[in-house]
Amino acid sequence: MTPLTWPDGLSDTTPMPYRVWKVMHHVDGTRQAGDVARLAHTTLADVQARVDEAHRWVGQAVRREQQVEDATARVVTQCLAAAVGPLASVMVDEVLDDLGHPVTLSALLASLAAQLPPDRAQLFVRQLRERGMA
Repeated sequence: MTPLTWPDGLSDTTPMPYRVWKVMHHVDGTRQAGDVARLAHTTLADVQARVDEAHRWVGQAVRREQQVEDATARVVTQCLAAAVGPLASVMVDEVLDDLGHPVTLSALLASLAAQLPPDRAQLFVRQLRERGMA
């Protein structure tokens, strides 16, 4: 059996839920899944699920730091439209103009979310999650 390793791109600052860090904290490139499960007080299946989840979180973190392209801006606009209606395209355009170029997805999403009341922000985030962007 091969020792578990961190996914490429994962760092101590990658935002992930506690349930993932609880397992990944014990992954060091020398321990096998059974050892990690024992140290994390969980099951082998849970260890594999959390390692898989860590891979997904790294992918999301990488996407958030990429520059916003037109296709990404369109998806963000669609997600925002579910929360605010047709005003979404104006909001996205204004934020993109205000932030200048290049704009990262994380900067765009943070600026948009800051303009929304909590209930609208939750709807926006839910739409982003459904599309794998948050």
